[in-house]
Amino acid sequence: MRIIIIGGVAAGTKAAAKAHRVDPNNEIIIYQDEAEVSYSACGLPYVISGVIDDSRKIVIRQPEDFAKEGIQIFIRHRVTGIDKTRQQLTVRNLKNNTDTVVDYDRLILATGARPIVPNVEGINLEGVLTLRNISDLGRFKTQLTALQIKKAVIIGAGYIGLELAESFHGLKIKTTIVEQAVGILPKFDAEMARLVHDHLLENQVELVLDDGLAKLHGENGRIIAIETKSGKMIPADLVVIAIGVRPNVELAKAAGIELGITGAIAVDSRMETQTPGIFAAGDCCETVNRITGMPIWMPLGDIANLQGRVAGDNVAGGNVHFPGVFGTAIFKTFNLTVAITGLSEQTAQESGFDPVSVVMTGTDRARYYPGRQEFSLKLIADRLDGRLLGAQVIGGGNVDKMIDIAATALLGKLTCADLENADLAYSPPFSPVLSPIIVAAGILNGKLIRNEN
Repeated sequence: MRIIIIGGVAAGTKAAAKAHRVDPNNEIIIYQDEAEVSYSACGLPYVISGVIDDSRKIVIRQPEDFAKEGIQIFIRHRVTGIDKTRQQLTVRNLKNNTDTVVDYDRLILATGARPIVPNVEGINLEGVLTLRNISDLGRFKTQLTALQIKKAVIIGAGYIGLELAESFHGLKIKTTIVEQAVGILPKFDAEMARLVHDHLLENQVELVLDDGLAKLHGENGRIIAIETKSGKMIPADLVVIAIGVRPNVELAKAAGIELGITGAIAVDSRMETQTPGIFAAGDCCETVNRITGMPIWMPLGDIANLQGRVAGDNVAGGNVHFPGVFGTAIFKTFNLTVAITGLSEQTAQESGFDPVSVVMTGTDRARYYPGRQEFSLKLIADRLDGRLLGAQVIGGGNVDKMIDIAATALLGKLTCADLENADLAYSPPFSPVLSPIIVAAGILNGKLIRNEN
């Protein structure tokens, strides 16, 4: 059986490896229009800052590594058409611009996502960049090496924008973030996002909120300033467009493959589309929110790998299922680690729950142990049954530990009463005698018992 995978970054290569393990006798082919495969896009900001000193370190495997397992990878090859009836692909060799028709038995779409680039005047000026792939990284490095960048403007205050703000600060580049929304980090509740907002200001990052990009101004073909919708002019030697991404679904749509309500490819729990024999995984497809049961689109690297593994298993004859996501995410900006899982208080209300919450300050070690760090923890539960709905943690120390405990509690559908008596590891170098998440769950459970807001 010939299995063809379109896209070879995260989901595509994971699917190929899994399909090969399930049945080594299958012919497996990956078409990738980029020059690199199997790389970690999440590591790109840290290459720019120099924390990762060699960009080759974020490339996980090369085509020759896959070839040892019998997996063929064709880089700089773009699939331009899918004929579902004949089970054929039209593939363009980008090196010589020739087309070939290729037959397939099973197909996986792992076409990923691409940055949203606004259609504004000056968008094609030199020095206006996005950061999504290895090619973008090359352009970044060229700009930073060849020019003396002193002022940068980041359009968008999401994860990538805040990571880049830290990177630019480390390179001594004065940075301004422009965000059209009234606040940063819209997935977080306002009082938690405010902690990050204030931390950015403390690190000399200028924030321009409730004001979007209107126009880019250049001189001799190069960016010199941006103009916001309110008319504010901000000088810039470099502008990064980081307002989000959209799924690459044009190929699927043209082939008549069904899209979901999120705009990404619709799949079932086996990662199969509504066309039998055609699967999709990663940033190009939607999944299910495991709390609300509603379709959701979560373009994150770990989810892409999980979905790719399921698609690869099933395309080779298996029968495994991907149950959906809780929306767990984490990133770092300056001295803060910022993490979330499940629903925010606002999204819980919008989803029909009656949420009750608590915000508290905790530490990652015993109060008397050297080097302890503080973080703010928010837990959200449903008033009806006390079931945990979500958590947000922002601060220093082992924030990832707190959010992973909360994500596991969501997986087990635990209540605040369950968490209040959780048997978690304790020793002064690693935790207070009662974990902050136990303390927060106890406070929240008390509010539920007393029926407080």
